[in-house]
Amino acid sequence: MPPSIYRPVDVAEVYRHMFPARHDVYQHWVVGPDPENPIGWRPVREEMTAEVVLTGLAGPGIGGYMIHPGSTSHVVAVDFDTDDGLQQGYTLAGIMNWNGLPTYVETSRRGSHLWCVLDEVLPAVAIRFALRALLAESGLPTNDPHIELRPGSDHVEDDGLGHALRLPFMPHPKTGQRGTMIGPDGPVAAHLSAVILDWQLAPASVLHDWSMKWIPPTPRVPDHFRPPRVYPEETSTASEILASLWGVPNARANRSVRCPAHDDRHASLNIFPDDQRAMCMAGGCVLNNNDHGRGTYELRTLAEARTHG
Repeated sequence: MPPSIYRPVDVAEVYRHMFPARHDVYQHWVVGPDPENPIGWRPVREEMTAEVVLTGLAGPGIGGYMIHPGSTSHVVAVDFDTDDGLQQGYTLAGIMNWNGLPTYVETSRRGSHLWCVLDEVLPAVAIRFALRALLAESGLPTNDPHIELRPGSDHVEDDGLGHALRLPFMPHPKTGQRGTMIGPDGPVAAHLSAVILDWQLAPASVLHDWSMKWIPPTPRVPDHFRPPRVYPEETSTASEILASLWGVPNARANRSVRCPAHDDRHASLNIFPDDQRAMCMAGGCVLNNNDHGRGTYELRTLAEARTHG
């Protein structure tokens, strides 16, 4: 049967399983009272049916979510939202195609969208590692905020959505224009049904191998960095210091006593069970310390400062 006479609903059914990672939610374009200032993309927590796909293809387009609640995906995409984004898309696609990962580049209003559909699902973190390794191999930036990877995060909560992207061949909601898709062998067919039939899946095993090649850069230590302060060893317990230097005769481990640092009427100073720290429950007290309390060295130093002050 020639591709041109496949039923549109059948083509849309294959489409919805091919490009988004999940089908229980999608994005649509919301226009408010002022058409010149649309509200923008909003999630719709409903099934992305074949009919929804067909409506989107007719305009104004829909977006798909690229990470499954299990933090996996079979879709690899990159949104090059840069001045030379189209060339960047071709560059990365060339490296991916050369390495056995059939990749497609779709022109966008500014830049390009790169698409690669895997034959199996992979952890989202592995896909993102692989993309960074491939970007580095291509000589492209690996952390440019205008080069957005999809999946857009390593993990997503069970009720989370992650980051969406306008799906292939969907018209731009503002201009109504559709992008041109360039595949591994050149421009794709005119009919969407032919595109779906000819689309080449990429081996997930190859992409997984690339994920093992990404070594995150070591963070640079800022010039103003100072190592954490290491306090001298303190042999006395917190209750001993409170008793001898703060005048708390009934200080005991795992006990609440009146705080000597302020006018306390409710025994708000808690001595920790290990007798190495005490914390006042009064937020403004010096022994509260932003709800961290004070260790033995700090208790001694503060007591001496009070005495000499």
